[in-house]
Amino acid sequence: MVKTATNPKPANGLLAEGRAWLRKVLAKPADAPTERFIDFCREKWPRRTPSGDAVVLVNLFPVAPSMFCSAYVANHLATRLGGRVEAFHFAGAMPDVTARGYAAFGAECTLTSASAENERSLAEALAGELFSGLRTKWDVVNLAVEGLRVGDQIYDTYLRTFNEPTVLLTDPRLREVIRDALLIYFAVRAYVAGHRVEALLTDDFSYLFSGIITRVLFRARVPIFVVMIGQPFYLVQLDPEHSGPGPDGFGHGYPVPVVTRYYEYPATFARLPEDLKMPALAKARQRLQARLAGEEDALVRMAQSTYGAGGARLFPSLGPPRVLVMLHDFIDSPHGYRSILFPDFHEWIHFLLGHAQETPFAWYVKPHPASADPARSKMTEANRKALDALRQRYPKIHFLPPGTSNRQIIEEGVSAMFTVYGTAGHEYAYAGIPVVNAGDNPHSAYPFNLHATSLDHYRECIREADRLTVTIEPAAIEEYFYMHYFHLAERHGAAVNPIDERIAAAPEFASRLSDTAMFDGMIAGVTPPREQGVHEYLSRFFDRAGLPKKL
Repeated sequence: MVKTATNPKPANGLLAEGRAWLRKVLAKPADAPTERFIDFCREKWPRRTPSGDAVVLVNLFPVAPSMFCSAYVANHLATRLGGRVEAFHFAGAMPDVTARGYAAFGAECTLTSASAENERSLAEALAGELFSGLRTKWDVVNLAVEGLRVGDQIYDTYLRTFNEPTVLLTDPRLREVIRDALLIYFAVRAYVAGHRVEALLTDDFSYLFSGIITRVLFRARVPIFVVMIGQPFYLVQLDPEHSGPGPDGFGHGYPVPVVTRYYEYPATFARLPEDLKMPALAKARQRLQARLAGEEDALVRMAQSTYGAGGARLFPSLGPPRVLVMLHDFIDSPHGYRSILFPDFHEWIHFLLGHAQETPFAWYVKPHPASADPARSKMTEANRKALDALRQRYPKIHFLPPGTSNRQIIEEGVSAMFTVYGTAGHEYAYAGIPVVNAGDNPHSAYPFNLHATSLDHYRECIREADRLTVTIEPAAIEEYFYMHYFHLAERHGAAVNPIDERIAAAPEFASRLSDTAMFDGMIAGVTPPREQGVHEYLSRFFDRAGLPKKL
């Protein structure tokens, strides 16, 4: 456990540096659509004196639809609680237009890393102490501050920031990430001590920049909500009890919605009205079969279908049993779920291939599709280097191109597929292929995958990859698919969207999230009936969440 100052100074607003930064940001001009959004917000939500001292915290997020929807939700909450809206930002420099846009609807940024500047020397000293004490990668994962686990987020932030496939224990940049984590923790702790935070609205809850504040506020029993943009529009409340075993009881893996915990999918589905279950399974079956037939599916976040027609034959027609390994993006968040058998994807694949090459099977590795994405040049290059190292170290292992068709792999036949927690877990199972996961995963409540519980268990699965026994029932996979991809939106979505449905449901919506030109269309779609419908949805949602009405 990290020892910290016993009497932290409360953060009563911005430090002088923070105030100067805010004045500078607010003075800069924005583009024309953002200026119109700012005018819209100022007219709709004029400055008012709150009746109480409650604070609704919002994270600054440079996505136009998020800004638009968050303006409605934050001000609804502030009115309900009799308080005010404030914003936080820890992820480096924020675009000026974003800060001005949030400030226009009342969410001025009052919480940054600068809020802990008076504890920088303490953060530097503790970071040095922690860094010098690291002996294994698990030591990084398990780092905690005042009993609150932050090591997994330090780990993932290091990978993503520096495009490294694994943590380098002697890298001085790791010490800097630890220091930044401590500064964020100190800033949030002091802010909570000096403000009555009654709700948090966030667009993310991973990495240091949103993850630490989420965990601190969970510990303070502050309700946390995520604004889900798109069609339909809806909110989810995050579950503070989502955790694995640990002294803090919080923050093991990403938080999940209170109403839909993936490890309770079967029980949640069982509670659905009987007349909804068969249509739900039919919808899932149709969508799943279409995806495996090669149709593009917006539900699964891939630039194109990974189940295309394929090409020339991949595998010899004769030979030993074939086993497939589906790689993950080495750089992207290995600690997203409650537990994993390895510190990261790099350690996982070296363990797996080291044992695999000792078996009599033909092992094939398919890289993650994102590893070849030219739009993410630095991450792509890092993944390429990691793959080159694997090829050199494991010459007996076959490596497939990242764009290889999963449908072709399934048609040509493999005895099993190995992943950590990949989406393909239910897809390959639907084709009757045993799948072995190496950690907690969204399929963990179902028996249609094997879920390795220890390194010994995992070694056994590798040795017996040609004869694994698993219970695969298509109906269970369809149930999972419905719960994972449809349940939240269908059962908890709003009947009315703050954003005109013609915009939110458009195929290009996801690719335009940072396009400020969207502001004009969203403003043009505002009508009294739409706003009344959104207000009614928010009122019902927060009633169910148990938030008090101060006004």
